[in-house]
Amino acid sequence: MRGNILIVEDNADWRELIAGLLQRDGHSVEAVASLPEALQHVDDTRDLDLAIVDIRLVEADDADEQGMQVLAGIRARQPFTRVVMISGHGTMELQRRAFRQFNAFDFFRKEEFDSDEFRRTVRDAVEQAGRERAARKENDYMRGQRYESWQRKQEG
Repeated sequence: MRGNILIVEDNADWRELIAGLLQRDGHSVEAVASLPEALQHVDDTRDLDLAIVDIRLVEADDADEQGMQVLAGIRARQPFTRVVMISGHGTMELQRRAFRQFNAFDFFRKEEFDSDEFRRTVRDAVEQAGRERAARKENDYMRGQRYESWQRKQEG
């Protein structure tokens, strides 16, 4: 299954590497470098399957965790989108926060991108997001059909 994927990574080399890997696997990829660009893309995009987000988007700032803000923004805007957090220097505490507080789908170190496990995780995330989105649309459709049927009975 081909996915609609957003990459949020401030380092242009890493951004291009990840985008290239995913595009070769047939995915539609948009890559941005900052928190504002990421949130704008999320607002402008329907049916975003997966976001791959660097925890630290400002490399010069060791305390920066703008990626966590991106994760929170995606959760608030598109609940079916899966988010894989990435880091070149991720700590166990950051991983725990990403999973517990924001329900991240997975966490990878940057050295792991060109691996079967990373590709499998991307595939699984895209498939899960697609299934949940389709189920929700079907449920909304059925709810609408029941309402229309009820309305016709009230009028008749």
